[in-house]
Amino acid sequence: MNYKLLVSVFLLSGCAAVRSTPPPTPAAAPKPATTAVLRGTVLNAQPGDSVRLWRQQPGQLQRTAQAVAIAPDGTFRLRAEKVSDSLDVQFVVGNALTLYLRAGDSLDVTVDRKNFYETLRFRGRGAHVNNYLARVQQHFDFDFDSLPESQAGPAGPAEFAQRVDAYQQRQLDTLAAWQARAPLPTPLLRLRRRVLAQQRVLSLLRYAGNVKGTTKQEPVLPATYFGSVRELHWPAEGVFACRPAEMQTVACMLGAYRYAFLVAPSGRLAATPGTGEQLYARTTADFGETTLRDQLVGDLLINQLYDFPDEGRVAVQAALPAFRRHNRDSTIARNLRAAWRSTAGLQAGSLAPDFTLRDASGKNVALHSFRGKVVYLDFWYSSCAPCLAEAPAAARLKKQFQGRDVVFLYVSVDRKAEDWHRALAKYPLTGPTSVHLLDPGATQAAAAYGVGGYPNYWVIGRDGRIYRSAAPRPSAGAETVTLLEQALTATHSGR
Repeated sequence: MNYKLLVSVFLLSGCAAVRSTPPPTPAAAPKPATTAVLRGTVLNAQPGDSVRLWRQQPGQLQRTAQAVAIAPDGTFRLRAEKVSDSLDVQFVVGNALTLYLRAGDSLDVTVDRKNFYETLRFRGRGAHVNNYLARVQQHFDFDFDSLPESQAGPAGPAEFAQRVDAYQQRQLDTLAAWQARAPLPTPLLRLRRRVLAQQRVLSLLRYAGNVKGTTKQEPVLPATYFGSVRELHWPAEGVFACRPAEMQTVACMLGAYRYAFLVAPSGRLAATPGTGEQLYARTTADFGETTLRDQLVGDLLINQLYDFPDEGRVAVQAALPAFRRHNRDSTIARNLRAAWRSTAGLQAGSLAPDFTLRDASGKNVALHSFRGKVVYLDFWYSSCAPCLAEAPAAARLKKQFQGRDVVFLYVSVDRKAEDWHRALAKYPLTGPTSVHLLDPGATQAAAAYGVGGYPNYWVIGRDGRIYRSAAPRPSAGAETVTLLEQALTATHSGR
């Protein structure tokens, strides 16, 4: 028998006939996008420039940075991974801007590095919301001259509050106009309205601080003036828990709050019994027993050590028992201990920290080269309005001491030398008794002196020792003149 033939017939008939065809496999559902892409061109990019993206994932306190080099032709491409939800980020190309990214966004960016805010434009998916953010940050958030507190002319508290409300209404109208043009994401609308509410409180606090600093007295304000401070949503976990879009406003608000409520008009903390408990009573009433409260008080004490190395040290010493009782933030406690140690050598009579920096011509200049003369040391930067406001008074002061052994030593902390040079050419800062040095990013001289606010003044004696920390500004007039005269005749620097 031909078995091969039987097997062939069996395979071709019986088995083949009973086999069923499986149903087609359904197509897999597409996975949701988890990335966002930014690509584009940066005009006038400098060699070594990069595009950076600072981001904070929901539920995390630590921010992460992602960077990509800008190609020689000015192009770049940056891919943000793990974008599970909407994300506000800091987009940095020399200057910084808050962007709003969503999974699947694909943005084409064009910008001129020399005119960042004026030229920044977006196209592609996600362009509408980010063009909105670019415009409002250009015309409102970073246009400091347009702020209500920057407007000329006296105003009482009620009139100023009306000015603030009118300014905020212009921002709300702008938001509504962009929303009418094309819908903006609901989470972005909520976030932006929260930032506007925070900015309103910041302006009110700054007004109170301006009145306090000008009159040297506590301002008389309506009882309801600061009521909204308690009503706002502040991050209980502290400044670093803020969304990137609101971090700058919250940080500025806390600084303005400290001056408005917690210190004297001079900026100094009272070194009296009970001051520490008073600090915690006020801040707990406004912020609760939170990390934000602990950061607020801790930063105040740290700033006192750096801003007033002599009197501030006494005040902090008096407040330490209350700090130890109430503070629950180990990082703040560690930072305060470090500040206490690092400012131990910045009191009157201590040898002034030496430094060597470049002047406008590129020549290295050291502080010790002025030994035998009195040095009026001024830390500043080109976009610091209070710094530049001192220029006319400084010119008069320099003229008064011309031909005498006083050196007016300016240290700018501008990151970009071109900004520094531009300010030197524009404002009355230079002269025969002036020496101008650059400390880019405040990494050398300013760091050695613990400078945290600007302008910042010191007087160094003929012996190279600190004669006065937290020296008065040129605009203090007779007080500054008297101090320099005393330093000229002193046989040694000391308390």
